[in-house]
Amino acid sequence: MKRILFLLICFPIAVFAQERIMVITDPHVLATSLMDTASLSFQTMIKDQRKMIQFSEESWMALVDTALAKQPDLILIPGDLTKDGEKASHQIVISQLQRLLDANIPTLVIPGNHDIGGTAYAYLSDKKESVESLSDAEWESTYAQTYNQIIAKDPASHSYVAEPLPGVTVLGIDGSHNSASTGSLSEETLAWLLAQVDNAKSKQNMIIAMSHWQLLEHVDKQTLMFSSSRFDNADAIRDSLMAHGVHLLLTGHFHVNSISTYRDTTGLTNDSLVEISTGSPITYPCPYRWLTIAPDRSSLSVETNTLSAIPSQPDLYAYSRSWMAEHVQTLIPSMTLRLFDHADEALEMIRAYPLIGEVFANLIEKSIPETDSAKIALVQKHLGSTIVDLYLLHSDGNEPDNPQADSLAQATYNGIEALLHEMTDETMKFFPDNQELLITAALTLAREPVQSLVEDRTNWISEQYSDVTDDLLLQLNTQEKLDEAIEYVKNCREDVFYDLLGRPIAHPQKGIYIHNGQKISR
Repeated sequence: MKRILFLLICFPIAVFAQERIMVITDPHVLATSLMDTASLSFQTMIKDQRKMIQFSEESWMALVDTALAKQPDLILIPGDLTKDGEKASHQIVISQLQRLLDANIPTLVIPGNHDIGGTAYAYLSDKKESVESLSDAEWESTYAQTYNQIIAKDPASHSYVAEPLPGVTVLGIDGSHNSASTGSLSEETLAWLLAQVDNAKSKQNMIIAMSHWQLLEHVDKQTLMFSSSRFDNADAIRDSLMAHGVHLLLTGHFHVNSISTYRDTTGLTNDSLVEISTGSPITYPCPYRWLTIAPDRSSLSVETNTLSAIPSQPDLYAYSRSWMAEHVQTLIPSMTLRLFDHADEALEMIRAYPLIGEVFANLIEKSIPETDSAKIALVQKHLGSTIVDLYLLHSDGNEPDNPQADSLAQATYNGIEALLHEMTDETMKFFPDNQELLITAALTLAREPVQSLVEDRTNWISEQYSDVTDDLLLQLNTQEKLDEAIEYVKNCREDVFYDLLGRPIAHPQKGIYIHNGQKISR
């Protein structure tokens, strides 16, 4: 596995017990009392779902059983506890949280975009039927198990701060009050959060932040295609939290196991943020995480497990992969329309060029299919199967370890080129040079996100800083300075590999190393 050390924050030495935290996110429980899996309404709903909603209650209970068997010191759940906020589903979640509490396993939750005030349904007949959903005003009383444990709460949101373990502060960041899909923090809430971080720092505590929405991109240009995956104004929030001392964030929402690192590249600070995003137990590969905190709070290790079986599915891994391969197709229409929306923006830029801009833009515009259905069919024809395979690759994590990664990247470029030829061969047949220019430009624009995904590398295009982080198994050491380690090895002998602390390695194993002054993966 690739391993990398990060500067998070330096703590004075203090000795506590080594403790394990279980991270579960996006269980999306739909109470079985609200669904008849044979009904037409349920079958209609499930056909467009990546999520295996039919197993949501069963999977949630299996994870609770796992926790009761493994006895973690703490469980953290960054949101989307229910399918759409159904009160009956919340009651299922709460009943299982009580089992954990009765076993002296503290659990902290934070709401996601599917937990509060949604339009909720039961799926019991030919037509779905409206049911009552949890209101914003009911959240904290419903999840009193969490709010009874906190030491402070933001008056303007459901954000809170807790100290569930000695020397550890958990910052629960609520972004759910803006809209059903996009996370948002008010200036008032952000100021409150920063004050709580300052207080935790004064106690010399390790700080673990938790939110449903992401702050970092885990694939370059992710926000372009999936705008609701991150907080509004995510970069500014990220910088503010880092500046005050938040260097570790747990998230969900995107249903993919991915760990990404951002480090200030201005040279003004050594600030960094490691974001551990965990997938859903009802979306392939059905993961959850373990975080192990060292007794002196100087390091934290990350391990990834999968829910491999439930009573109704003894091989949940294989079933979930097959389900994902079939149902990820449902993402293609929205991705296609977003892509063509950005094509319209590009046309306006092209028109601004003198002399040939207007003519060139008009040629491209005539090449674009007129209807949404035609656009979707075009993308499905040339890129549909590749998109599915790329999504499965990304869901597995550590993409470069998969021998298909490079061939999938090439299949993507081939598909884009074939798609553009079908669009433009007729409209631009008298302008072959311009057609070639268009195709080259499109492939150049696609290269950054595609290579970022298959190389598992954010900031792919940057010479200043490019990050590769193990998505599944990681050791975060709070006492080593990665920048200094890399600087040290830049002038080392070219025929020797060095680890990230500058130590020579005769026969390096798979991992991240410095060679010829460059950080590489093997």
